[in-house]
Amino acid sequence: METRLEVRLKEPNPLFTRWLERWLREAERRQQKSQFKLRQALEALKSYPLPLYSGRDCAILRGFGGTLCQMIDEELRQHRGVNLLPATSATSEQYEQQVQQVVRRVQEKQVEQAQKKKEKEKRPRKPTKKELLEMAAAEERQRRVEMPPRGFEVLLLVDTQETSGKNKRVLDQTRSYLESLGARHEVRRLTIGDFLWIAKDTAGNELVLPYIVERKRMDDLASSIRDGRFHEQKHRLKQSGLKHVIYLVEDYGDNEQLGLPLDSLQQALVNARVQTGVQVVRTENHFRSMAYLASMSRSLGQIFGQKTLHSVERGTPQDKADSCLLVDSRLGLLKFRALYEDSAKNAQLTVREVFVQQLLQLHSLSLERAMAIVERYPTPRCLLDAYDECLEPKEARQLLARIPCGPLERPLGEKISHCLYEFFTTHFR
Repeated sequence: METRLEVRLKEPNPLFTRWLERWLREAERRQQKSQFKLRQALEALKSYPLPLYSGRDCAILRGFGGTLCQMIDEELRQHRGVNLLPATSATSEQYEQQVQQVVRRVQEKQVEQAQKKKEKEKRPRKPTKKELLEMAAAEERQRRVEMPPRGFEVLLLVDTQETSGKNKRVLDQTRSYLESLGARHEVRRLTIGDFLWIAKDTAGNELVLPYIVERKRMDDLASSIRDGRFHEQKHRLKQSGLKHVIYLVEDYGDNEQLGLPLDSLQQALVNARVQTGVQVVRTENHFRSMAYLASMSRSLGQIFGQKTLHSVERGTPQDKADSCLLVDSRLGLLKFRALYEDSAKNAQLTVREVFVQQLLQLHSLSLERAMAIVERYPTPRCLLDAYDECLEPKEARQLLARIPCGPLERPLGEKISHCLYEFFTTHFR
């Protein structure tokens, strides 16, 4: 490995420096104007890193005029006297010697550093605190958990957003209702959904039952449909790994002044139920919603309490356990910690998942339509390449029109196909 060295003499021109200092003192004693030029020349000489051999060489520096250069040459001739050896001899030898010394020191230091590096590599590296935490988390995810019948309790988890608000009067309304109904619950921050159930044993292990609830008041439902959160939430709930997704929808007074027509909201709920398999439960008020959750807790406790539960990784087929929920005595469930980390909004997403979320932000694109597009073109790059392969713009505009969507396999339509073509060819070119 080559190392670039910068060698600087401590005093490259000691003889010239002494002469200038002597002339400067004389000029200052006599108060001559030449003292200013001499001081400037002395500073420039001390800053110059290379040796100079004559007054003519000094002319490249600031402050060295013709007179000063002649004075240096005259002083240099007197200093040499009868010795006619080149003035460069001693200085060059001194310079070469210093360079060789620096090179030897650098080489010795490099050898020493290489030896220390080898010794350090031989020693086992102590993991950092972050690495220890990551290793512990990985081991925890891989650790198998098994809960025997009646060796756990079913607990309802309530998201912190459901127990907080600006109105102090209703601040703990959710908790007070659940306590009055005798539902065992715990308030935590959930990364997905508003309510879910876990099986917790005495050792602190937690497995998630395959049910998750998203609570919506009618006015909140209208707001989420307008800003696109409704489709994005449905997508995240379906991707969570929990098969039974429940939308718990509460009436908002007389369901007036919701921001959207009531018929439109009801149609959105019907679409969610028919097209994505989401279960929709309507309640009259907040208390009725908590009563429904309390009854679900009792039912799930009776169903799962007699079964043996064990942990599985996300992506493991759950269909058998779900289809034989009442018959099978052994069920595989996700760990709560794994669900919490995998469902976080800032979790690492695939390009396909990000593409779906991007499409859901566009007007008139439902989850079913977005999924149909992504099935045909998994990434934006694939879609742009398909547009490039079209011979004419008219063909490109019709590219997505006939893609089947939903259970009925209806075509996507020309209008949406045109909008997507204009969007991607205008904003991504």
